[in-house]
Amino acid sequence: MNIEPTVETKDNEIIKPFQLSNLFHLFFQPKKFFSQSTVYHHRSIIFAAYLIGIVAVMDRVDQKLLNAETSGIRPLIDWITESWLSYWLWVLVAGIISAAIAWLIQGWWYKKRLQFSGAKEADPQLARHVYVLQSLVFVLPIVITTAIQTFLYPNYFEAYNQSTILGFIPVPFLFLSCWVSYHGATQVFLTNGWAKFWFLGLPIFFYILIIGAFTALIS
Repeated sequence: MNIEPTVETKDNEIIKPFQLSNLFHLFFQPKKFFSQSTVYHHRSIIFAAYLIGIVAVMDRVDQKLLNAETSGIRPLIDWITESWLSYWLWVLVAGIISAAIAWLIQGWWYKKRLQFSGAKEADPQLARHVYVLQSLVFVLPIVITTAIQTFLYPNYFEAYNQSTILGFIPVPFLFLSCWVSYHGATQVFLTNGWAKFWFLGLPIFFYILIIGAFTALIS
C-alpha cells in the first residue's frame, strides 16, 4: 500500500509519532500535534497501521470467544487461546491482512467523512495518515494491556475470563480517539461545522451503542 504523501505540506519537518513528546501531544494535545506538519515518518505510519490490524484481529478473537460461550469452543479458537505463543502468532500474522483491509476501507471512510464535512478535495493518502494516527490513540493501549496480561496469565483464555481493571483501561482511550480524530480532521483539512457530527457525535454514539450491547451480552 502506498503511504507516500501526495500533497503540499505545511513545512518540511518529518513528524515521528512514536517519539515520546509527539506521542504525548497526539494523545493529549492533538491540535498542537496536527499543527506541526503533515509529513509523517513513513515507517511509523506503516507500524501504526499494523497495530490497527493486530487489534482488529484481537477483537475478532474476543467475538469468537463470546460466541463460543453459547455454542461451545471451536477447534481453531481453542488453539488460538490455549497458549500465548499461538495467540500472538495468530494476531501478528493475521494482523498483516487486517491492516491492509483497514487501510483501504477505513481510510476510504475517513476521507468520505472529511468530504461530508466540507473538505471536498481531501487528499486520500493524507486522510489515511490522519485516520491511522487517530486510531493509534486507542489501539496502542490495547496492545500494551494485552502485552501486560501475557505476563500475568498462563494463556489468553484465562486473561479473557478474568474481569480486572486491565480490561477496562482501553475504554476511555476509545472516546479520546474521537476527540483526537476531530482535531486531526479540522486542523489538517478545511472542514465546516459538520465535522463535529461526523468525527465527534456519530463515533461517540456508535461506541456507546457497541459498549452497551457488549455489556448486555456478558451480563
